[in-house]
Amino acid sequence: MGIFQNHLMGAAAAAASAGATGFYSYQIANSIRGSAAADTTLKFTAGTPTSTTKMTMSFWVKRYTPNSTDAGANNVFTTGTGGGNYFYIAYNATLTMENTGGNQGTGYLLTEEKYRDSSAWYHVILRIDTSQSTQFDRIRVYVNGHQLGVDEAWRNQAMITNTAQDETFSYLNADGLVQAWGGLSGKGHGTEGADLQLADCMFFDGQSYYSELGEYKNGVWIPKDPSGLTFGNNGYWLKFESSSDLGNDSSGNNNDFTVANFAAHDQMLDTPTFDSSSNGGNFATLGPLWKTPDMTFSEGNLKWTTSTNQRGAMSNWSIPLEGKYYFEYVPLSWGASSGDDMWIGLNVSTVDFTASRGGKATCYGYGANSGKKIDGDGTEDSYGASWGTDDIIGVAVDRVNDTIQFSKNGSFQGSAFAIPATADLFPWVGSGGGTSSASGVFNFGQDGTFAGNVTAGGNSDDTGYGNFKYDPPTGFLALCSGNLLVADAVDPAQTDDNYPQKLFDAKLYTGSGGTQTISGVGFQPDFTWIKNRGATADHVLMDSTRGAYASNDYYYQRSNTTALQDHTTDFHNFASDGFIVGGTGTYFNASGNTFASWNWRANGGTTSTNTQGSEDSTVQADPSGGFSIVKWTGTSDSWSNAITVGHGLSAAPNVMLCKKYLGNTDQWEVFFSDYGSYSIGGSNAASNSLRLDTDAALYTNQSYKSFGGVMPTSTVFTVDGNNLNGSGDTIIAYCFANCEGYIKAGTYVGNGDGSDGAFVYTGFRPAWVLTKRLTTNSWRIQDNAMDTYNPAYHVLKPQSSAAQDAYTDGTDYNDFLSNGFKVARGGDTANFNANGETYVYLAMAHNPFKYATAR
Repeated sequence: MGIFQNHLMGAAAAAASAGATGFYSYQIANSIRGSAAADTTLKFTAGTPTSTTKMTMSFWVKRYTPNSTDAGANNVFTTGTGGGNYFYIAYNATLTMENTGGNQGTGYLLTEEKYRDSSAWYHVILRIDTSQSTQFDRIRVYVNGHQLGVDEAWRNQAMITNTAQDETFSYLNADGLVQAWGGLSGKGHGTEGADLQLADCMFFDGQSYYSELGEYKNGVWIPKDPSGLTFGNNGYWLKFESSSDLGNDSSGNNNDFTVANFAAHDQMLDTPTFDSSSNGGNFATLGPLWKTPDMTFSEGNLKWTTSTNQRGAMSNWSIPLEGKYYFEYVPLSWGASSGDDMWIGLNVSTVDFTASRGGKATCYGYGANSGKKIDGDGTEDSYGASWGTDDIIGVAVDRVNDTIQFSKNGSFQGSAFAIPATADLFPWVGSGGGTSSASGVFNFGQDGTFAGNVTAGGNSDDTGYGNFKYDPPTGFLALCSGNLLVADAVDPAQTDDNYPQKLFDAKLYTGSGGTQTISGVGFQPDFTWIKNRGATADHVLMDSTRGAYASNDYYYQRSNTTALQDHTTDFHNFASDGFIVGGTGTYFNASGNTFASWNWRANGGTTSTNTQGSEDSTVQADPSGGFSIVKWTGTSDSWSNAITVGHGLSAAPNVMLCKKYLGNTDQWEVFFSDYGSYSIGGSNAASNSLRLDTDAALYTNQSYKSFGGVMPTSTVFTVDGNNLNGSGDTIIAYCFANCEGYIKAGTYVGNGDGSDGAFVYTGFRPAWVLTKRLTTNSWRIQDNAMDTYNPAYHVLKPQSSAAQDAYTDGTDYNDFLSNGFKVARGGDTANFNANGETYVYLAMAHNPFKYATAR
């Protein structure tokens, strides 16, 4: 749970809210929903161009995936004159551009990046200016503000390398040329029409724009208002403002598009921005990463269909742990007469979609045939009226009082019943029991017509967001980014200094063999963890709490050994924007070696004495209240003499990495508040421990409890025995408490699928993820610096001195996404996704999901 999410914390809780709603100075109010099956297209015939050598295309796109694989090619944009002369942009797992004609022959731009995130929006800019003298400046492509091909190579750069200076792009912008968003009939480039959502589609004829179209604000890529820009003769701006005129050009040129096969209900409220009144921004949908494989999604991932038995699907959004939320659902078909049944409600992340009715045993739901309820225990109890096709079911989830209640056609049924206070729960539907096909449509507020099946009710939530059939109960809000919670202390809309990228950063550097300052971290770290990626070398951990031995001579620990701390002149000091290294040592600065560094900010090197435990501790805590560095001196070697230590956080820590660094040599002890079913005595994870310096299984010997068998509180944690309380020994702990939008720790269970593994919801786009299987298996670290794009496949192992492990054989590819991470994209399931195995994880954020673009 987040630091604000403990119902018992009271005034000690760090505040959290839906955030300042003026963050986006420019608003995108509408989007359009495309369909490959319906062959939806928008077409425009160009006139005399302003330029055929300089132009810019900009669009926002949200992907709909038919499944979790790389299938599902879609043409975002196509143009051409026929006869093999064409230009197109195709968007599936990668971003592809192809141009023929001119000097290029067939020229491709095909990224190495995998774009599989369907939970948020991507912004794409294609910038062409062939007058540039530098070859790689003639065609530039940006995704979410980042120029492709700068930090990483294109797989095929023929379109760039074959483009001559001042070359004409006549197959993209020429008199009489037909341009089409969503495909161009007869060109044969895959699907005509696109299973994509598009917003703010723009073309600038004669202009080369980038910074005019977007900017980074507190680490978030946001759009800029293009209304003052020059569009040129063939320029246009599709804002999709009118459902009856979706092809209207708002640039002032009246270059209107002809609409084919789009319906009025394909105008959506789901957009990349939100405001304080009517624009809710990005809305929840069903999650392609969380369903049975043979269930298909359509209509913007709001409609599900299956022709088989015992199937379920779930949203890719968790219901926040505070606040009140409302969504609606309409069943379209199922074979009730043949024994089939349907359930709607919430479910847990470990749901078994192939079990009875798609996982009803673990749901908090409302059944169609019986009108009964299930409250997480699999037992059906009396609740309300039965429901059938075309009945609209409202779901009201109250996470202030921890209840759920259902309505049928606007009338609430039985009394609200309890849901767990701290569990991650997700909107869910399940069906089965017979052999008939089934289908239904959700509305989280972005489409009040339920894909054209219902007349919209026009009812919004209290903020003004959404379009619901029935009026949401007072205080209940739509599941959209404008309503998502972020801890106030780390909210990019409320702080310029403490948002996640100012508290944690993964930074790569190359050793110089001489003194160098590693800058670009964005803050002065208090805890830096370094590993030589290209050589056998220990992991080394420095912190400002233990400090320096002497000038330019810092203490370090090693995560892969039991050794006590040592000191070195190779790590000089922390700096205002990073740290300073020197010398030629393999650990820190060997010439030509590449290094990974992971950097946390605590309190700028200023320590304080914490007297909340039985023993005083020295503490540095970061502004979020979610991370602290704690050191203390042990008092007894006996396992029966426990002490308590103040941790300085705003909530009980979920993870602690602890090590004796002065005194007697001993192992690393690791605490997780959740070991799933491995927790002894129910939730008492403090009876168990892991070791960071080995790949050993979870230690569950009840005679030796390093954490005293006592769960941490919001002020102290307990340590016991020689390992963490040895008489006269000095111990350090790196403590982490879940903080909404910044830190998340928990467990997940592998499903054994080597290409479609478990999805782990964090509520943010990860920057760094630490995982460990609870049976014997390595610890693993992945980050957004070793892999700046998906898939993430470079791994470092804290218990090993081995060099970086890059799974180039096709195994262990994972994805970092806007709201979590997806494991086992390929091959070896043992390391991240062994069937039925429990894994623990600790993740740090790059951006809160509320503001995240898709990755």
